[in-house]
This record gives sequence, C-alpha cells and structure tokens, in this order.
Amino acid sequence: MPTGILLLMPPFPIRTAAPALAVPPGRLGYDLDAETMLLHSIQSAEAFDVLLETGVLRADPTLADSPWPEAYEWMNRMMAERLPTSGDAALWLWVRIRRRHLVALCRRARGEVLLTCRIPRGRVLVSHFGEWHVALNSGLSVPQHPGESEDEYDKRNDREFDDFADRVDAAGARNSPLGDWPFELRTELERSWECILDRTLFPKTDH
Repeated sequence: MPTGILLLMPPFPIRTAAPALAVPPGRLGYDLDAETMLLHSIQSAEAFDVLLETGVLRADPTLADSPWPEAYEWMNRMMAERLPTSGDAALWLWVRIRRRHLVALCRRARGEVLLTCRIPRGRVLVSHFGEWHVALNSGLSVPQHPGESEDEYDKRNDREFDDFADRVDAAGARNSPLGDWPFELRTELERSWECILDRTLFPKTDH
C-alpha cells in the first residue's frame, strides 16, 4: 500500500525488542475506512536514521532495482493521479496483516526497524497484495463479479485470459517488454490492473 512520504511527529516512542515482542499481542485493530490508518513498514537502519535526523522519510527511486519496472511505473502513475503526495517512488506499508505474519517478517529482518505509523487515509493508496502480483507478472487482472460463483468466475477468467493471450501472441508481443507492446494492448492490460486499487472488488475475506 504505497504512500509517498512519512513525517516524524512527536511523541515518537522507540524501543528495541525481539521479533515476537515487537508487535503487541492480540488484534491490531485495523480499520480501512478510518480517517487515520494504522500501517506498518520494515525499513533499514539507515532509513530510520534519516527519519530521526530529518523528521522525513521519502522514497528514493535510485535505491530501486526491480525486475518489474513497468508495474512499478504504473503504480507510480496511479499515485500521482490519486494522491496529494509527490515524488518518483513509493514507500510500501502493510495496511492490514495478521500478527503472526508481521512477526515472521520481523524475524527475517533482524537489524532493521519496524515502523508502526498512523497516516491520513487520503495520503495512502490501498492496493490488494495478491492481485498486485498479477501486475508484476504482466498478467490480465479479471475481478470476480458480484453474485458470480467460483466455478462461473474460473470459467470466465480462463476465457478472458486466453483471449487476451491470443491477441498478445498475434501481435508478436509475448516475450517483449510492456513498453514495446501495441498501445491498445498495453492500455487494456493496465486498465485491468485498476481493480487492484478498488476495495469493492477485493475478495470478501480481504475487505
């Protein structure tokens, strides 16, 4: 769930803790409709030092080395269109995560810093974690229709996916970077990704 900037606002408690103790026990109380959202991000010690020194943590595009530049470029465009923040990259945060998963992430990030933040809803672009991987794989995102059964959805998804793949093959774009795709196909693909940002289209268990 990207945002462009984190601002340090006092008071700002800091403590050192083992991964299992870094996250309070019990439910964390996420509310995706709240005016101020509770979010988490694991950052490097260097990034945390910058936050402490300047009071600001900005996304730095020069530190990005992604094998999926087209998907991140698309997300940056969505942020520019939908958020009041500015910048050339995103700060990624968990807008909702199970406590055990967050603890597991902390265990794999020893020496780094878990930031627990409260950020105004209007400065955060909420996205679906699972569907974001469809964009990373340059796939067509096909959301489930209201009232559509799993079987009906699976069949429709296969039809739409196969039809799109056939058109990509016919254009000779199968193994080409998205930037080299015909404009119409790339536009259709990227528009399908917008469901990643629409909570009304998230699976019910993920709302």
